[in-house]
Amino acid sequence: MKKKLLIVSILVLSGIAIGMVISSNLNIFNKAVAQTNQTEQTPQKTLSDIQEGFTQIAQMAIPSVVNISATNQKKIKSSGEFKEFFKKFFGEPFEFPEIPRSSLGSGFIFRKDGNTYYVMTNHHVIKDGDKIKITLSDGTTIDNVKIVGSDPRTDIAVLKFESKKDLPVLKLGNSDEVKVGQWAIAIGSPFGLSSTVTVGIISSVHRKNIALPEGPDYQDFLQTDAAINPGNSGGPLLNIKGEVIGVNTAIATPTGAFAGIGFAVPINLAKNIAEQLISKGKIERGYLGIRIQDLTPELAQAMGLKEEGGAVVNQVIKGEAADKAGIKEGDVIIEVDGKKVKDANDLRLYIGSLPPGREVQLKIYRDKKFLTLKVKLGKMPEQLSQAPSSIEEESRESSKTSSWLGMTVIERDNNVVVVSSKDKAFEMGIREGDIIRKIGDIEINSLNDFENAKRKYEKSDKPVLIVVEKDGVKRFLAITPSSS
Repeated sequence: MKKKLLIVSILVLSGIAIGMVISSNLNIFNKAVAQTNQTEQTPQKTLSDIQEGFTQIAQMAIPSVVNISATNQKKIKSSGEFKEFFKKFFGEPFEFPEIPRSSLGSGFIFRKDGNTYYVMTNHHVIKDGDKIKITLSDGTTIDNVKIVGSDPRTDIAVLKFESKKDLPVLKLGNSDEVKVGQWAIAIGSPFGLSSTVTVGIISSVHRKNIALPEGPDYQDFLQTDAAINPGNSGGPLLNIKGEVIGVNTAIATPTGAFAGIGFAVPINLAKNIAEQLISKGKIERGYLGIRIQDLTPELAQAMGLKEEGGAVVNQVIKGEAADKAGIKEGDVIIEVDGKKVKDANDLRLYIGSLPPGREVQLKIYRDKKFLTLKVKLGKMPEQLSQAPSSIEEESRESSKTSSWLGMTVIERDNNVVVVSSKDKAFEMGIREGDIIRKIGDIEINSLNDFENAKRKYEKSDKPVLIVVEKDGVKRFLAITPSSS
């Protein structure tokens, strides 16, 4: 009996020992597998995967990107002096030959209807061309290119051509989802070098008020450090999925070559314009008939408004949509169709994206109260009229002057006019020729009014509202007098 128990005990202990060995071996195996997996995920492997991703995007996108040549035949007229010179020495006047002027740019195929292909590019690439030629990435040249439409205010144009070839079409992404720091890939023909690919990141979004020689007026640029040079204009800016997120448009540079700052029209804006050009051949924009400015934090405080963001109405054009709806100068537009208005540019972009006749609902701040107005949008005119000047030039020596906050003013015909601006007044935007309309709650019609306002507010440690006018357009400013 004891022998049997001993044998059983030995077997049990042996089983435990074997189990421990097997378990130990399994742990060693699992560790080895884990170490192998870790070994596979080396920095070189990660970089190789990233590199392969860029390669695949380039191979996929390049066949959809085109080189655009816009040629214009202009005859240079010889001057009278040259005519006489050639007549004197050669017996007859000389006429200069026709010299073609060309502009080069890029574009990309974004739509296909049967054998008809549509190309998106910049307005400035094709605006002077009476003959457009497209060259595909494989060198194929297409001469029968037609301009579908062009919009200088966003710098977007659409071309079309016929081809029996099965050409690839780039997928359009969603530029509203673009974030700073994401990859950005630019493709185009800088300096005529077709199929050039450069890589960078999105440096910023919603860039506006960029001083460009030819506009555009509507600016909501994506900023990138992916290299963009002359000839890249009109080419696509892609995300890491190979989707178009922007149309490369301009660069900021002191030399004319890339300096690390490029701008692209966001594809959501460009797509809206392109669709209208294809369906109508032109752009019709909604129009409120107002001039607006940003609501700064200081101005909001001076107006007694706690809201952040908004657009202040500088001028209401008589007879236009806003005037008919009861909008007044000095109103602050806080919301449109339930959406918060970030600034004046935000409001312009939204209203401009809507068709004439559309009714919008505006949330307005006026005289420390909120109200809601419904406005039926008018149609934006081709060229916006300039407001007439509200005051003529006046000799500075002909009137008594008064000074405050760095501005010197004179009185003329119930107007107080700025004749000099410096220091704090200049910093806040007051310029020579401005008419002072209001300071705080005091209407300014004379130097006496100006002096009264000065006495009332010169020690104020809170922002004070100052309304100025020039060329019929009011501007709303805010200054803290005690800090000046």
